[in-house]
Parts: sequence; C-alpha cells; structure tokens
Amino acid sequence: MFSGFQQEHFGLKSETDSSTSKEIFFQQYLALREMDPLDYVGSNPDSDFGKFCRSKYILMVHPKMEASFFGNLDHINYIMGGGHPRTPFYLAFVKLAKAIWLLQRLARSFDPEVKVFQVSKGSEFSEVYMDSVVKNFVVVDENGEKPKVGLMVMPGFGIGGSVIQCRVYLTGIKEIE
Repeated sequence: MFSGFQQEHFGLKSETDSSTSKEIFFQQYLALREMDPLDYVGSNPDSDFGKFCRSKYILMVHPKMEASFFGNLDHINYIMGGGHPRTPFYLAFVKLAKAIWLLQRLARSFDPEVKVFQVSKGSEFSEVYMDSVVKNFVVVDENGEKPKVGLMVMPGFGIGGSVIQCRVYLTGIKEIE
C-alpha cells in the first residue's frame, strides 16, 4: 500500500499539475479528511483518490484471493471497469486507502518533506529505526546474533532530524510471558 509514497501522486497520472504545491497537498488532505471514502469515490470515481484506490486494489487483491473470498471476480471486474463497489469488503479497503492517502498528502505538505523508509525481510533489527510489535522478547539465537525482520507491519518516517520508527515482527526471538 505504501509503494510510490515518495512520488508526488503515488506514481499515478494526476488531474492536477505535475508539480503540486505544498498548499494544494494540504487542501487535498483537508478535503478528504472528514468524508466517507466510499461516498467520495462514488461521487468522484476518477479523482486522484479514486484512481489510487482502484490501482491499489488491483495491486493488493489478487484475483485468486478475491475468488476464494467471494466465489467470483465481481469486485475486481467492477473496479477495472472504473467503478467502486459499495460492499463491506471494499469499504474496509477504501478506509485503509484513505488513511494512507491522507498520510501522504499531509507528509507532502510539510517543509522539509517527510521521507518514508521501509525494511526488508531478513534485515538486522535496529532499535533506532525499528519498533518490535512484540514488546517483551529475548534473543533465542545461540550465536547471539541480533534478531532479524520477519515482516514489516508499517514503514518508518523521517521528519527533519527526527525518526518515527517502522513497526516490525521479528524472527529469532521468544516472547517473555
């Protein structure tokens, strides 16, 4: 979902100028912040946010996954046709998309601009840049190696000289009870 976060319009072709000002990003943030995302994409299906939802759904929800959930491909077919289905599943998806969209719009309105960083599976755990989802843990590796990232849950952000840690699940640890 965060793919393309650093790009001005998540790498999508935008309705607005190619170089959008920080004020416009903030206005876009304010415009969507209080709205129901499904109502918004229903009335503005080809808006930048509508295109974002459509592209991320196609990227994130594989047709085999959709077929196993629903027994058909009605959602993806409707979305690929330019629509936004009014279903509980898609509502949950656009709520997630809205949170990420708003975060990106807000981040792009800051000066200096907020930078996002992600860590890959197998990266060595760093207490400076990462926060473990499991809070009380001990290293179970006999060689005393640092735990490794098993899964990044949320990326981290750099704002000026400050760091907001990314959230990760670690391998090579045991939770203390």
